[in-house]
Amino acid sequence: MRYGRSYNNSLTLREAISQLLEESFIHPANQLTRDPKLASGDPQSIPVNVFQSGDKVVVFAPMPGLQPEDMEISVTGDTLSIQGKKRGHEERHEFLQHEWTVGPYYRDVHLPENVEPESARASLDNGILVVTFNRLERSEPRRVEVRSSKG
Repeated sequence: MRYGRSYNNSLTLREAISQLLEESFIHPANQLTRDPKLASGDPQSIPVNVFQSGDKVVVFAPMPGLQPEDMEISVTGDTLSIQGKKRGHEERHEFLQHEWTVGPYYRDVHLPENVEPESARASLDNGILVVTFNRLERSEPRRVEVRSSKG
């Protein structure tokens, strides 16, 4: 029995089953992030961190190897959409090991309700996409007097 990938890109039965199980159960989010706009292949999900810092809400997403022109960021309502396409080597190689993922990336991030969507600013710093939003002031609950309709 062999373990590991052969040098001619064929999969052993064990590798095929492991890949199927991982794609189906361990990382099913990739199946949920498919979008018809990204018809060139199955998009890979982008991990994100979302946090509050003072009067800002910040989203961090690793986008290694991408340039600003390789990605598209949009905000619709309370959803931040991040798209990108990571390019690989254009030449054909007989890989001995191939772990570098290429192709489309996609992620929708649900934003907290206290975010001002129009204030979105994005920058790319050392392969990390940083999207910053202003937080809206939370209004204090206002007491509403209930009157009789028989008045």
